[in-house]
Amino acid sequence: MKKVFFLTAFFCFSSLLFALPGVKSYLPDISGQYVYYKDASFERESYAGFLFYDEGTYAIRYYAPMAKDKKLPEKDLRILFTLDTSKDYVELTGERIISAVTPQDTDLINYIHDILYELTSRRQKITYFTDRTASRQEYEQFGGTVTMIFDALIPIFNLRSISTLDGKMVFSLVTAGQLASSDDNTFFAFKGIPSALTDKGHSFKQKKSAAADFEYQSNGGITQQIHLDEQWKQSMDNLWLLGDNAILAVDVIKVPENAEKTYLPLLTRRMFLGTENSYPVLERLSLKTTADKTEISNVHYKPSTESVTQDFKILTPLENGNIAFFTLTVFDGAYTKNKAYFQKIIDSYTIKN
Repeated sequence: MKKVFFLTAFFCFSSLLFALPGVKSYLPDISGQYVYYKDASFERESYAGFLFYDEGTYAIRYYAPMAKDKKLPEKDLRILFTLDTSKDYVELTGERIISAVTPQDTDLINYIHDILYELTSRRQKITYFTDRTASRQEYEQFGGTVTMIFDALIPIFNLRSISTLDGKMVFSLVTAGQLASSDDNTFFAFKGIPSALTDKGHSFKQKKSAAADFEYQSNGGITQQIHLDEQWKQSMDNLWLLGDNAILAVDVIKVPENAEKTYLPLLTRRMFLGTENSYPVLERLSLKTTADKTEISNVHYKPSTESVTQDFKILTPLENGNIAFFTLTVFDGAYTKNKAYFQKIIDSYTIKN
């Protein structure tokens, strides 16, 4: 059999850049990474999205779906910005509106400008951190004193949320992703995530089936084992399928030289970001890190097919400096009624040198 190669598990270190002027981040960003926030300061459902092309180029998008109760049409405003990279503050060298605008959009255009300046300035106030940190700041747009939660794993601003002193969430991370190519339109196609996520197109009923232990041995002599049953079919050396309901794969990722310190957190970030046409629901992200491994679980929504998947990943640092990689993706319709079945499979995963 052949081995499947997962492009989503690898990235080129030559494309890593520090996004914001005047900010030293723990993790650099990668061209094509983006974030979306829900902004509750508007009277209608509203989102602010930020796409990082390179140190001097960003796209910022304001999106609001149609609000029938307020008789408001859908609003989609997009602006490209270029910055002077020699400055340690935001100084625009150019901008281009790449969406239709009306005279009534002046306030929204000002909002897009302001939020780029404001979020950059507030991120600059935070000292260097490698995990999470909280900052209390005055932010008039959100009513005065707010608490800003920063997370080193979140791209661009490292911002997770902004809340008022009474705990009301006014600006919160919704999703984040990594564009696959220059033709990938996932950032500009975002239209929010439904509050009720269900997958009606898939179902799975367990059958009595003989146990089947599978293993994959990498070139480095690392053996990864999984305890499955005969309902699973081995498609490639390191990939197994449960009909159309689930896919499981393992591998060993070779860590580049001189990248040991930040490779695991960079890989962790990459593992929870969305892929082409798929958005992670980051309010449901679970991330557990110990000295032995990092476990990531999340829900992904794909609007083009209205499908929902449950995604599980395990990253295990090895003695030789490389990282063992486990991934299981299950359609939610199959997962919901068989949680114990799939958890047993995850728990069965072992590594032998």
